[in-house]
Amino acid sequence: MRTEGIQIQNGILISYTGREEALTIPEGVHTIGEGALKGCASLKKVILPQSLRRILGGAFKGCRKLEAVEIPPAVCEIGAYAFHRCHALEAIFLPPGVEALGDCAFLYCDSLEEVSIPGVRRLGNQCFVNDVKLKKLTLSQELDENSICDVFTGCGLLADFTFADGRHFEIPNPVEAVAGKLPLPGLIRKIVADVLRMMELDGKTMVQFLTNLKQVEIPEGVEKIGKSAFFDKRGVLSVKLPGSLREIESRAFRNCISLETVIFEGAGPVLHEDAFKNCTSLKYILTSDGIRHELRGIARPSGPQVPELVKNIHRQVLGNFQISGTLLLKYLGAESRVAVPEGITVIGEEAFAGNETIDRVILPDSLLEIGSGAFRDCALLQSIAFPPGLRRIGEEAFENCVKLLRIALPPKVTRLEQSAFKRCRALKEIDLGENLVQIQEQAFYQCRALERISFPESLASVGELAFFRCSSLRKVTLSANVAFVGSLAFAESGVERVQLGADGQGCGSGIFSDCTGLKRLVLKEGVRHIPDKLAAGCTALEQITCPASLASAGVSPWEKTPFLENWIQAGRKGEIFWDGRNLEGEVWLSEEVRILAGGAFYGNRLLTAVHLPESVRWAGPRAFAACDGLRRVSWYSVTGRLEAGVFAGCSELVSVEDEKGRPVVWKAVGERAFYRCGSLREVCLEQVESIGREAFRGCVSLRRNPGFAVSSGILRRVGECAFEDTGLITRSGSDPAVYDNIVLSGAGCHGELILPQGVRGIAPYAFSGNGELTKVVLPESLDWIGEGAFWGCGGLREICFPESVCEIGDRAFEKCRSLSRVRISAESLGTAAFAFCTSLTQAVLSGASLLPGRLFEGCFSLRECVCENAVQIQEYCFSGCAGLSGFDFSRIARIAEYAFAGCDNLKRAVFGDGVHILPHAFEDCGRLEEICLEESAGICLGEEPTGICLGEYAFSGCTFLGRVLFRGEEWEPDTYGDILSDKIPEKVRLIFHSAFSCFTVEGESILRGYRGAGRIVKIPEGIRRIEAEVFRDILMLEEIIIPGSVEYIGARAFHGTAWMERQRKRSPFVTVNHMLLDASCCRGEVVVPEEIKMVCGWAFANGMEIEKVRFLSGKTRVEEYAFRNCIYLREMILPDGTAVELTGIADRERELPALAMQAVTDSMNCFKTDRDHVLAECTGNISRLRIPEGITAIAPGVFQDGNLLTEVTLPGSLRSIGNRAFSGCKWLREVHQAQNVEEIGSMAFFNCGALVRMECPEKLNRLGARAFENCVSLEEILIPEGVEEIPERAFYRCHSLKRVDLPAGIKRIGREAFAFCRELSRIRVGAEVQIEEGAFLGCGVALQGGRAE
Repeated sequence: MRTEGIQIQNGILISYTGREEALTIPEGVHTIGEGALKGCASLKKVILPQSLRRILGGAFKGCRKLEAVEIPPAVCEIGAYAFHRCHALEAIFLPPGVEALGDCAFLYCDSLEEVSIPGVRRLGNQCFVNDVKLKKLTLSQELDENSICDVFTGCGLLADFTFADGRHFEIPNPVEAVAGKLPLPGLIRKIVADVLRMMELDGKTMVQFLTNLKQVEIPEGVEKIGKSAFFDKRGVLSVKLPGSLREIESRAFRNCISLETVIFEGAGPVLHEDAFKNCTSLKYILTSDGIRHELRGIARPSGPQVPELVKNIHRQVLGNFQISGTLLLKYLGAESRVAVPEGITVIGEEAFAGNETIDRVILPDSLLEIGSGAFRDCALLQSIAFPPGLRRIGEEAFENCVKLLRIALPPKVTRLEQSAFKRCRALKEIDLGENLVQIQEQAFYQCRALERISFPESLASVGELAFFRCSSLRKVTLSANVAFVGSLAFAESGVERVQLGADGQGCGSGIFSDCTGLKRLVLKEGVRHIPDKLAAGCTALEQITCPASLASAGVSPWEKTPFLENWIQAGRKGEIFWDGRNLEGEVWLSEEVRILAGGAFYGNRLLTAVHLPESVRWAGPRAFAACDGLRRVSWYSVTGRLEAGVFAGCSELVSVEDEKGRPVVWKAVGERAFYRCGSLREVCLEQVESIGREAFRGCVSLRRNPGFAVSSGILRRVGECAFEDTGLITRSGSDPAVYDNIVLSGAGCHGELILPQGVRGIAPYAFSGNGELTKVVLPESLDWIGEGAFWGCGGLREICFPESVCEIGDRAFEKCRSLSRVRISAESLGTAAFAFCTSLTQAVLSGASLLPGRLFEGCFSLRECVCENAVQIQEYCFSGCAGLSGFDFSRIARIAEYAFAGCDNLKRAVFGDGVHILPHAFEDCGRLEEICLEESAGICLGEEPTGICLGEYAFSGCTFLGRVLFRGEEWEPDTYGDILSDKIPEKVRLIFHSAFSCFTVEGESILRGYRGAGRIVKIPEGIRRIEAEVFRDILMLEEIIIPGSVEYIGARAFHGTAWMERQRKRSPFVTVNHMLLDASCCRGEVVVPEEIKMVCGWAFANGMEIEKVRFLSGKTRVEEYAFRNCIYLREMILPDGTAVELTGIADRERELPALAMQAVTDSMNCFKTDRDHVLAECTGNISRLRIPEGITAIAPGVFQDGNLLTEVTLPGSLRSIGNRAFSGCKWLREVHQAQNVEEIGSMAFFNCGALVRMECPEKLNRLGARAFENCVSLEEILIPEGVEEIPERAFYRCHSLKRVDLPAGIKRIGREAFAFCRELSRIRVGAEVQIEEGAFLGCGVALQGGRAE
């Protein structure tokens, strides 16, 4: 039977396919079959027939809109999942005939308020679980209690119970029923306990919530939520907290990263620290007054109606994030999943770097930039989705994220920076987006799982090693838009097919080299150049297609490929001559050849002459390099340009001639073009415009003669050492060598040098390293100064630059350490042009709008720099200019990374509107006190069109900053907390945040970390605690200002700094704010005065001269490890005058006052002993070691290879020194007080090369083999009575051993016992002593009283 979508068979409703809201099931149906109405999403009401007997499993499962259903009286069975997830069902009344309910019958019926089950005796598992609105229950008094287990879990409102016999019970709440003393039947008490099964209670404290529900309603009666109760419940979306709640302990909701809503029904409870830490999705807080407070990511809730509870929760939510404005500086947590809060626009450099727990990161829509190294080495990170507005992914951002699976770049990312996804070994899928222009070097280096990649049409550049060793990559297609491909970009990858459409000019070498699977390579029409070694080493490459547009070919592009072998075997035919390295004698190239590939004849020693026909328009780099038998080259159609290294090393080459037998006229000669062509006599340079580095170096036969034609003022550039070791450079006394009005060398110049008018240029490194020059006057005719021209002229004190504008090359005056002032008119200044001119005090620059990178780096004496035309300052330009006290920033539009880093005397900076201050620009400007922003200036993070743009850490380490002037107002925060408060405008806060971003501060007052490298640090007022090792080993830190607010300083907070060393020199007792930081340099007795409130951890540590410590105040607190390694401490005087003597290892077992016991524990912490007082381990790296009394033996290898150990004092209790105990302690010089030692084990002092003295034990009776082998400084040894044998190699190679006194009872001297003891000349041995082979080998010893060897 089938009626209107109902299928009935033999009285069983099989299925229903209709979509009506109301359904009447016809009479005669006695069973609703399994899943018959499952998932009927539109069904709201069902009328069941009176004939119905059974409702089977899943019958109404998922009917989420079903509001009402009346169960007929004849029904006796309801199966598993029958009404599962009927979310709208409000009440259910079962007839008495239903005696059992199937598993999960009403699971997740979360609108169900009333249930009547008067005849049910057994309940299935999870029958009513998470019916969170269930309030009333009618049940049978015969219900089996044993069936109530995880049946009513989560029914937190259930409070009204009626038995079928009419008894009625009402409870205030389930918690009260369980925790209180209400008189309840056992069945109801069992149900109430089951209600609370999802949580673990201790009285009225929720200890732990056990399930991961989306909506959680804590039952009334709970007064406290304990520590970590909801920790890491990532599925929870909302939590409703009862009015009874009084306290939420620390970490209660920590890392509930999906939690969006918290509802407080009562007055705000006491909130412990970190209760809501990392709940970064939290958006709404509803307070008991009915007001809904919205949290907007990092935006601070403000206004008079915002309660402290809401502000406190917001602060905790962001507790794991160190934030400056909208910049996320550092993630401080250790959770596996992190949601970066909305409002963050920049994730700073290394913000998540090295985090080994994160597997998923959720980024906010507000994010614009991901900084350098932001997620580097996040080894478990698998998933990250970039928001559509993201514009930048910094260099190394995801390097070594070895489990990252896929990425999709948003449309605004146009550049993928260096090493962005380097070594992401699992990265399999990449979507490069629509607008990517540049892929920088190593971006996908060793992404071994990457199988395919589609490059967008917008792509213009692929950097070096970008896809190196991407072994799963099979196909690469680069369009004509790709103008640059870097060296080794796809080298050693799995590529099998390649299509290139790029021009090829300027591309790197080895782009597809060693791709052993590459079979086919197609160069499309439009390609003009084949880069060097393009597919060298591609051992399967047979098919190559070259276009007609090809004009040049680089060095050995097809080396070690089948294609090249086939070309040679086919007779070297075609327009391109690839290889002639096995040809001999005189070679004539075919008239059809128009391109001679680079390196074509490289290293061919049998070649004597070559004739290049008119058709050849190109000879590639190193085409004839190292052909040392080649004498003549005829080149009939030369273009006038000679590529790099074409004839380098052709030592027999005499000339290169044109079709008329004359020297070829060159217009440009590349670097090393004729390098070491020692026989070259003729060359024509009359039209040459540029000559590269070392172009003619070593051409010893090249001289000024009739066969040498010179240029006549055309030459514009000459490279370094272009004519070195040739006859062209002639020096007259101390005059510089000049060619065509270009100074080539000034090696012999000294004193004052005036270059003559007419000189147009100074070649690279012309005067480099000349320490004799003191003054140089440059002519007005000068146009350019080459790279490194005066590099390292340490005696050069003065330079007179011309008034006319000239160009200064890179490093031109670097390390001219005597130069004190410069005044320059130049449009172009090279990188590091005046770097490390350490005496330079003043620089006046005119003409240059761009100050290049590292221009004055390391000029620490520079006090003044005037540059009126400058608008841009590049990276590191003034880095380390510690003397620079002022600079006019008013016209500067862009200040690059580290431009003024370490300018410690810069005190005030005034910026104009629109300036871009890039990351780290003013890092560690230790004394920068004031920043002034012009009236119209705003502040933003990132690349915005208006206002001052502030990069991450731009002012980091400028800890003296105390005043910001903004729009006519001065802002001077009193404490660190002020810069976090709403008292200061947000734009001003950004400046202060940046200045103090070098600090990691917790809770506004606890200093936990420092990331700077400056010389000066001022800790802000308001900091109360400085945790352990915050500044440890910051070697350059010379000045530290600690405010009076600091009450606690952790162990070794300042150890290893220059500041601490200075304090120790002033006094061995280093104190701050009545705290003793360090007293390790004290000697003898140390008195701790009454005003000292605290002795910090490690304060006396390693105090080898401290013997007694006296405390005068009982209020002095002593931190753990204060006396660490104070192994010479003998006595402690307590505040009450009690003297406690410290005797040794047994003090650990004594009952001592707490302070004395701490001294014992700390001082002997480095000695680890077993129950028999055998020394098993010694830590602490102590040089002068005193082993405490009570230790009976030194176990094998305890001090082995101890490189710091120089001196050891042994206790009187010591009886045994184990095997290898001091082996390899190469600086150990002396061992004292060994008189009671009875046994020295094998190799005990092996290789102790500095050991001079060993007070040999009087009670020694056993000496181990090789005990003192290679103790080359040991001079004498007295072996006591009781020792009967000297074992093998006991003193082998003790070269300095001069005297050995053996006891009368000696019976045996073992093999090579004293071998090669060269200084040992005499020894007395009894005649009966057994002397084994080689015992005195190499000694030349004369035995007295016995036989000679």
